[in-house]
Amino acid sequence: MADYLQTELSLVPLAYALGGYLALQVVLNIVNAAYVRREKNPIALVKASFWSSVVNALFFIVVSVVLHILGLAPNTASAPQNLGWWALLGIPLGVLLWWLVAMGRRLGMLLFGASTLVAAEDAVLRYPPGPRYLAWGLFNLGLISPLGRELFMRGVFLPVVVMNLGWGWGIGTALIIEFLLRLNVVWAPATAIYSLFMCALFYLSGNALCGLVAAAVAGLVHGIAWVQLKLRREADKRAGELEEAPRTTQ
Repeated sequence: MADYLQTELSLVPLAYALGGYLALQVVLNIVNAAYVRREKNPIALVKASFWSSVVNALFFIVVSVVLHILGLAPNTASAPQNLGWWALLGIPLGVLLWWLVAMGRRLGMLLFGASTLVAAEDAVLRYPPGPRYLAWGLFNLGLISPLGRELFMRGVFLPVVVMNLGWGWGIGTALIIEFLLRLNVVWAPATAIYSLFMCALFYLSGNALCGLVAAAVAGLVHGIAWVQLKLRREADKRAGELEEAPRTTQ
């Protein structure tokens, strides 16, 4: 790992952060349920789940920044060596990560069957409430969600656990947290691939930046694929409607 200023860090702030996340889920579920009941529209559920995913990411971003400012997360006196090169390497690695996760999703469907659940960040691109939500969805997948997840999981959680308990516990507990964030057995292979890939990048690079760039690239490619699929389906639908329209003659 990097040469950190701190030689010891407590696990207690991590427990408080995860407890705060659970409390946030309770609040979001109450608010979302009231909103969906009031709107009485299936699209309201898509909106609520999407904005909840954004709030969750912002929560982890704020928590990570605060823990670093307070010295409760590992800080370095200077930037790690070759940080810029690791950031650039994250671009092609992000494309590789996207492909591996896609294969993980396919494996999950082969093992457990297709799931009716759709991730909140994907649902807003699959069933967009409006055109602007396509842009919001891409922005979330390419920036907000990767920042939230990687700043906390690899910028705070993993190095603190490794510092206290070693790499085995660090990787194992990171996997458990990732699984808890994705409570769907169909997503298990993809989640495991993502988490192990990110932990490996952190181990090799000694920093969270390479993984953050890779996660952002993978999320952006994933989002663009969803948008292209949505636009293609809309084009096919319009073409089908034109073919079924009655023909008229002058």
